[in-house]
Amino acid sequence: MKRTRGRLLFFILIVGLAIGLPVRAEFYKYVDKEGRTVYVDEIWKVPPEYVNQVGRYTEKFDHLSHDDKASAIESEQGRQQEIDQENQRRIQDRLAEIQQATALEQQRLEELNQRQRSRAMETKVVIANNQILVPVEFRNGGLEATARLVLDTGATHTMLHRGFAAGLNIVTIHRGQTKLAGGQSVLSEVGRVELLKVGPVLAKDFAVVILPFEGEPTPYHGLLGMDFLSRVDYAVDFENQTIRWKLREP
Repeated sequence: MKRTRGRLLFFILIVGLAIGLPVRAEFYKYVDKEGRTVYVDEIWKVPPEYVNQVGRYTEKFDHLSHDDKASAIESEQGRQQEIDQENQRRIQDRLAEIQQATALEQQRLEELNQRQRSRAMETKVVIANNQILVPVEFRNGGLEATARLVLDTGATHTMLHRGFAAGLNIVTIHRGQTKLAGGQSVLSEVGRVELLKVGPVLAKDFAVVILPFEGEPTPYHGLLGMDFLSRVDYAVDFENQTIRWKLREP
C-alpha cells in the first residue's frame, strides 16, 4: 500500500513539474524547389520530398549564429513594422474613402429630399391665351372631382360653373346676384365644399360661388379667386408652367 501511494505521489509530482515548465514553440525549416525558406510549426506540414532536409528549432532563428540571429530578428521586426504601418495606412485610406462616400451619399439624399420638397410645393399649370389654368381638387359629401380654374386676382370669390358643381352635390346656402367682368349680373348661388386642395395648400369648409354657364365649351370650370389666393404666397414660373407655393407661418 505504501509503495502504491509513493508511486502515485511521484506521478503527481512529475505531472506537476511538466505543467509548470514553460512551453516553447518548435519550428521546422526546409527550402522548397524555388529556393524559398519555409518555416512550419508541425512536422506533418512538411511535404514528404523535403523531410530529409528538415531542421528543427525551438525558435525561428535558432539555426543562426548569435550576431546573425540578432540581425535577422531586427530585420524581421523592421519588416513587420513596415507591414503594420502599411496596413494602418490602408485602413486609414479605406476609412477616409468610406467617410467620403458616406458624406456624398448624405449630400445626394439631402439634394433628393430637397427636390422632392420643392416638387411637393409646385403645381403644374397650363398657360394659354393669357390665362393660367390651375388644377384644383374638390371633395364634398364623399364625392371627388378635379377642375381647371383660371387664376384670377381680379375675382373676389372662387367661382364654379353650375355643371361642374352639380357633380359634387354642393348644398346651396343662399342665392343672389353676381356681377360678371363684362358688367352684367347673373343669378348665382353660394355653397360650401368640405375640401379644396391646390398642390400642398388645403382649404376646408370653403365657400364657392356657383354660376350658370352658357356658350361654347371652355377648357376651364370657373375662377380661382382672391378668397383662396390671399391665403398663400406664390410665384408663377411661366417658362416651366408651374406655380411655386409658399405656406405662410401660422
